Amino acid sequence: MKAIPVRVTIVRLHWYALRFTRGCAKFRAMARQLRFFEPGVLVLPLLTGLAGCQAQSPGGSSPGASGAAGGASSGAGQPVSTSPLLPARIRRLSNAEYENSAQVLVGSAEPVTAAFAPDTRQSGYTINDAQRVDSVLVKQIANAATQLAAQVRVKLATLAPCADPVTQAEACAKTFIQSFATRAYRRPLAADEAQKLLELFHVAADGASYADGIEQVASGVLQSAAFLYLTETGNAAPGRQVTLTPYETASAISYLVTAGPPDAELLSSAANGQLETPEQRSTAFSRLVSGADPASRERVLRVIQEWLGTDRLPDTAKDSVVYGNFAALKPAMLSETADFVDHLLAHKSGTVGELLGANWTATKDTGLAQLYEGSANGAAEGEISLPARRGILNQGAFLSVYAHASETGPVLRGVAIERRVVCIDVPSPSTLKITVPPLPVDSSKTMRERLATHVSDPMCASCHTNIDAFGFAFELYNGMGQAAPPPVDSHTTLSVGKDFDGDYADSNQLATALSNSAAVRECFARNVFRASAGRSDDQVSASENAFIDYWRTASVPSGDAGSSHPATAVEGSILETLRAFITSPTFTLRRAQ
Repeated sequence: MKAIPVRVTIVRLHWYALRFTRGCAKFRAMARQLRFFEPGVLVLPLLTGLAGCQAQSPGGSSPGASGAAGGASSGAGQPVSTSPLLPARIRRLSNAEYENSAQVLVGSAEPVTAAFAPDTRQSGYTINDAQRVDSVLVKQIANAATQLAAQVRVKLATLAPCADPVTQAEACAKTFIQSFATRAYRRPLAADEAQKLLELFHVAADGASYADGIEQVASGVLQSAAFLYLTETGNAAPGRQVTLTPYETASAISYLVTAGPPDAELLSSAANGQLETPEQRSTAFSRLVSGADPASRERVLRVIQEWLGTDRLPDTAKDSVVYGNFAALKPAMLSETADFVDHLLAHKSGTVGELLGANWTATKDTGLAQLYEGSANGAAEGEISLPARRGILNQGAFLSVYAHASETGPVLRGVAIERRVVCIDVPSPSTLKITVPPLPVDSSKTMRERLATHVSDPMCASCHTNIDAFGFAFELYNGMGQAAPPPVDSHTTLSVGKDFDGDYADSNQLATALSNSAAVRECFARNVFRASAGRSDDQVSASENAFIDYWRTASVPSGDAGSSHPATAVEGSILETLRAFITSPTFTLRRAQ
């Protein structure tokens, strides 16, 4: 049989993987051609081990049989599912997840994904079950795998030891394949997978060296579909509902908590059937977030940064004439968010309320402390007290991202608060077929006066009355978060039908109100769902609502009753909200597509 072009095959196969219920027959037909590839093709294992199609039985549900009967029609013409279950799927690792996974496998802290194409996002989140693998990313993944495999070669003594690489090469290679590929695939290795990897070893080692063969195997594994994808396809039972396999459950927990692969203890729990109940998954969650490994804190930090959009700060630039010290302070703003969240989780209440309403921050940078007019005098260890500044929304990262290069951005800030913090849908002008003209420059008027045209136009006023009301509260601070010189009119009145409606003198009073809002706590929970599920569209709205119903009832586990952070999920605990997603009754269930 004639071999088909490798790169074309890879791209097509990834496309089918993302649509596995519709492309399984084609996938299997293409996968069968693997054996006809030229020997030594580095990317051959990329096309092996994809469990999604193989997990479905021939008699499985047809595409679309997802319990949508009786559902409303979506805007795209597809019936909106009324099922509380997420769809069965195959999800590609995000760049951060690939990086973490590669580092765990190879034991190197040298980054390899810096050159990767940026993740596509849903609602701002990099976990997105519609992530694509195009021809550009295929090449980038191949380059990363080559780089990592070279590191494996350097570490043969620890990763692939062999007393006699000449006479025992195959036996040593089998041992390495079982160890390395099992950890990479996050499940036991199938016999045919082990055999194909052994064949790959011989392609490189025969006529060369043991080290050449091990390097080739490592490179193949690190660009294989079994490594690149997380499957949520379950037990292959026919019907409209499937249950995740124990190893899929272990991976789901680990990547949601640490953004990395399951460790040996979690895989052991999977093998022993100890991840089936909410209580068992809660125990696993507690271990992962309480360990010395900082991965869980980094994962929570990423969720918060992507929720608020402050992960865009590295790409934010300012006019150096207007904001001369922004470039110098930007690294401190980045560090502040990480230190603030870490201190909040480790030493404070760990709640979204304190995240939004804290009268302190955590920064070691004296320049940033001066910008905030904060002081370490009388503050707790690791904190800077802020007499007149409240919470993460009034920190430099948020205020800088949601502002223009040379002036403030009330509209940017207002839209961010509405969409991200209080879950009020704000349509974009393009969806309303509105062309927004540039705001006229007029040095004789304040930003607030210039934006008055929004509410004078009935078409604009329907949205901007509320947008600007949120945004004007932040006029207290300039485009990089420094207190603006007086006089400044930051007074606002909110009337959006939420529990924080009222009059506020500025964004600090508003932040305090938001920190005490049940509506904001629910909005945060919805964003935890979106950040974890990789979806936020109408097709999973019933799943999101089912999670919120469960979140409202979730309590602190009895084993954690003595914790210094006993707030429940509904009371705004950040970690308990994440635990609620993992312990929810539908976590291990999926609807067939």
